[in-house]
Amino acid sequence: MNIFERVAYGYGRIRGQLSKGFDSITSTSWTSPSLTDPSGWIDPNVWGAALVEGKRPQTKREFIEAFTSWVYICVKLNAQAVASVPLRLYVAKKTKGQKFKTIETKPIERERLKWLYSKENLDSWLTKAAEVEEVTDHALLDLLKNVNPWNNRRDLWESTSMFSDLAGEAYWYMPRIKANVPGQIWVIPSQFINPVFGKSLDKAINYYEYIRGAINVPLSVEEVVMFVYPNPSNLFTGFSTIKGIADAVYLQRQMNDFEISLIENRAKPGGILVPKVRMSKMELERARESFKQKYAGARKAGKTLIPPVDMEFIRDAMTPVEISFMEGRKLNRTEIMAGFDIPEGTIISETSNRAVAEAADYRHAKYGILPRCKRIEEKINEKVTPIYDDKIFCAFDNPVPEDKEFKLKKQVEQTKVNISLINEERAAEGKKPIEGGDIGWVPFNMMPMGGPEEEEVGKLAKKVVEKAKELLND
Repeated sequence: MNIFERVAYGYGRIRGQLSKGFDSITSTSWTSPSLTDPSGWIDPNVWGAALVEGKRPQTKREFIEAFTSWVYICVKLNAQAVASVPLRLYVAKKTKGQKFKTIETKPIERERLKWLYSKENLDSWLTKAAEVEEVTDHALLDLLKNVNPWNNRRDLWESTSMFSDLAGEAYWYMPRIKANVPGQIWVIPSQFINPVFGKSLDKAINYYEYIRGAINVPLSVEEVVMFVYPNPSNLFTGFSTIKGIADAVYLQRQMNDFEISLIENRAKPGGILVPKVRMSKMELERARESFKQKYAGARKAGKTLIPPVDMEFIRDAMTPVEISFMEGRKLNRTEIMAGFDIPEGTIISETSNRAVAEAADYRHAKYGILPRCKRIEEKINEKVTPIYDDKIFCAFDNPVPEDKEFKLKKQVEQTKVNISLINEERAAEGKKPIEGGDIGWVPFNMMPMGGPEEEEVGKLAKKVVEKAKELLND
């Protein structure tokens, strides 16, 4: 532990114990945080060693501290998008019409059922199911809605996505209650928890260790769910997106610091002042301070410059280096956004074209939000749903916006060739049936099929021909 961490840990211990009284600050004993005393889990904004200037982020604490500027914008956008996608619970029935004493269900509309069967990660439930229905009342649904006394469903998903993007790891602490089922869910800040590895692959992780300041709490593997991004260096820990784009994040911070310094300290109004006569060091210093007071700072930008006596103002044009700096900022921003799977048109677009914006939203949902939702639901189906019942599983709705124009064209073509009926397509959209919507029509002359008998159809056709002849003779 370096000197920075020691100072931070010591300060964190004092801050973390203040709420329990002065005597506890010097005490060497500690108690595990409980559900009735959550102060041990509260983050006092003392996260350990700060990101040292001139150093690329390398640790989980530093990844969290990088949550500013474009990293903040991208991580927040992804977290909000993930939290906006409904997660539903389903049950795979062995026989059609099967009833359960403790599970209430309802049928699934056709489009959502097609979506479920298109997901390869659900094959273990769907391939053996005679029928699949949505679960409407279950203890797990209650848990995901009322996460704990301080957090709700949206807090849970946003925090899980946020820590996954920043640290490459997100942790749920799920203490068990009666019947050995989880009673609450707490998202543990990733910078405070680490797995303690075993000595064999049979038990790769012995337990998890929560450390913050003087608090050290061991947590059992059964009570912790770890969500990770794939790590090529370690199969049992996550790989932070920040680490993958560390150079871009570091460069972004340095560019921001440079511009802030330029605005606050350099007082450079598009040129420089050159003395016409020889001046002493004291006179130059006095002139510099006077100039800084009058023109330094963003609020004084554009102020009319009146050069001091015996000094000449020389205008400074933008150099190629400064021009490349501006272009470099754009490229750096694009790299950060790409690291978080966000197309540039999603946040910033140089055109007001609606098609461009919709295309960017589509790519973001398909390549950014959908994989994040799949990663979360697969881990829940692996670690959480088996606690309750091996017949249930969860799945997010499809976050990818559909191509409305293509869908309408497909619906029209399907009804034309009787692949589906009009009312079937309306039912898939959640719309009410219409009269005549349950009859198929032949595309050539739009004659009804399966309605009147063939003899009646022939009579109707004969009348139409006779009426046409009368009109032509007139």
